[in-house]
Parts: sequence; C-alpha cells; structure tokens
Amino acid sequence: MRRIELRNVSKRFGKVVAVNDLSLVIEPGSFLTVLGPSGCGKTTVLRMVAGLEDPDCGEILIDGRPIFSHQQGIHVPPSRRGLGLVFQSYALWPHMTVFENVAFGLELAHLPAQEISRRVAQALSDLQLAGMEGRYPQEMSGGQQQRVALARMLAPRPGIFLLDEPLSNLDARLRMDMRSELKRLHRDTGATVVYVTHDQIEALTLSTHVAVMKEGVLEQLAPPDVVYRRPATVFVADFIGTPKMNLLPAAVRGQGEAAVLDFGAFTLCYPGPPALERVIVGIRPESIMLYLEPQQGAVEFETYSVLPAGAELIVNVRRGDLMLTIRETRPMTIEMDRKIWLSFVPATFNLYDPVTSRLLTDGSGGPVP
Repeated sequence: MRRIELRNVSKRFGKVVAVNDLSLVIEPGSFLTVLGPSGCGKTTVLRMVAGLEDPDCGEILIDGRPIFSHQQGIHVPPSRRGLGLVFQSYALWPHMTVFENVAFGLELAHLPAQEISRRVAQALSDLQLAGMEGRYPQEMSGGQQQRVALARMLAPRPGIFLLDEPLSNLDARLRMDMRSELKRLHRDTGATVVYVTHDQIEALTLSTHVAVMKEGVLEQLAPPDVVYRRPATVFVADFIGTPKMNLLPAAVRGQGEAAVLDFGAFTLCYPGPPALERVIVGIRPESIMLYLEPQQGAVEFETYSVLPAGAELIVNVRRGDLMLTIRETRPMTIEMDRKIWLSFVPATFNLYDPVTSRLLTDGSGGPVP
C-alpha cells in the first residue's frame, strides 16, 4: 500500500487551465475516484501521477518521496514509479495471445520464465480467465478483453493502480459485472487505486473516497456517502444522484424555531436557518413522501409525468411554476395530471449559499464544519 500526495499542482494546455492549484492526499490502500464531467481535468490528474504529463508547477510525492517537483527539477520516469495503468481502450497486442499480453511487462523486467508463468497464471485466475491463455484478443468479448488488460496491470504487482475510464466501452450489464471484479480486486490486493470516470454510479459503488472536479478545481473530497448526502457545493449536488437532487431557491422568513422557507408556491418550517435572506434548498428525490390522498401537513401538487423504472417510479410533479422530482419505491399506480400530496422532512434538507454555492448547513440544520 502506497501514499500519493499532490501539492499545489497546476497544468495548462495553451490558454486552457486543465488543473488549477490541486492539493490532494490519497491514503495507502484507498480507492479514490476522480469524478467529473468531460473537460474537468480528471484524466490530466491521472496522467500527471503516471508521469505521462508534467505539471506546470507543484509537486507529486509517492510515500513521501518526490516523483515530480517543478521547483527542484525532479521527474521520475513512469517506468520507475511502481504504477500499473489501464486505459479506456484495452490496448492489447492483437498478434499476441492472452498469456503473451499479460507476460509482456514481466519479460521487459527480465523476470525468470518460471516466475513469469506463475504470475501470469495467478493474475488470470484472479480475474476468472484461467484456461484462456492461448486465445487472441479478437477471440474474446469486450468484458474478457478488459479483464486481460487488468491482468496485465496486476501481474507486475504494482502498489498503485491507475485506471482511466476502464469500463466506458462495455455495455451496462458488463459494467456491473466488472465493478464487482474491481471491488474484489482492490480488497484482495490492498493496492492504492486512482480511478477516473464520469460515471457517478461507478464512483459511489467502488470508492473509499470521491474527488469531484469542475473546470480543473477540486469541489469536494469525501467518502461516497458524504458526497451523496452532503454535497459541498451546488455543482456537486446537481451532478451526483440519479435522478438528481431538487435544488429550489427559497426566501428565509424569520429566525429560530419560527423560521420558514418560502418557496413561492408553498412554505415549510425550518428551525435554525442561516442568517441569510435567500438560500438554495437541496432535497433528494427519495426524501419526499408522496400520498394519493390528502394528509395533514402535506402540500398539494399535480403529477406532470410518471416514469416507471422497474423497482421504482420517477414522478415529476408541479405546483405553479415549481417542478419537483420524486423517487417512489412503493408499488403504486399513479396517473398523469392527477392531484397528489407531498410531505417534506427538513432534517433531510441541505442549504446552500446562492452567492458562493457552498453548503451552509447539513440536514439537521447545524453548521457545516
């Protein structure tokens, strides 16, 4: 297990700032996912750790030893960083068998033939590829080819795995299978993993920590459940979650126990709000209770659309100009354009500053540390 640290790292491509003054610590044995939309700088971060790109400034350290330092003029080549790298494309040699592809890096390291055979066999067994040593890549499915690429990374036994959107070329079912394989691989090897993706499901299911980026800036670094339940900014709140969080502008009326949040179309009591006149309120779709009959304290809405999704319903509702999305997991039949009633639990709300976009309070209404 190895520790990675980035200190005030920046990278520009012409006039475009890909990564802006990034400081980040990746603890030994953790699975860090760098998450964000296209162009946010996540792949550039991984390539700088790998040594495929040099930062314009800052330092990168592994186990406390600089592998890059702009100030000290240090650049350790990729081959000496002890890293394993898997790209979005499988990058397998088509004229080589599975065995030869996995053994390629070991042969370059001049390991004994017996040791090479043992490591290749172990890596293929770990990824459920035993017995396929003699196949060529074109004779395998996409999921099998991706496993070969992972086995090739695994065979040299690096302490750090770097994975750049490795599941993007797979269909939905294979992606789910491979997520399970990666989770197990991390558990069995204890390696430090840096995983780049734009897929929030991969980030939430695989990671010990998630680093959410926007336009080269780190928006939040936290465990997946914290990123989901307490997004640090409006951007993270809007980006994380399917369906996404409801983000509603509201006026704050009064203070203390008598305070209310005024959404225009309706109001809700909210004890102890921040001392601001306006806030943005974040409410997860699963945190809203839906009723087909009037309930005390519930607010009347009208269904706009109903989207069945197997084990759940995604219901979009409106009241005046206000639209909300609800995730309903109870079996029920809901027609469009009918009246329904919603109840809200203020303890599940997140409040954001409309100027800075930063989280002001957690769900309990207490200050954010």
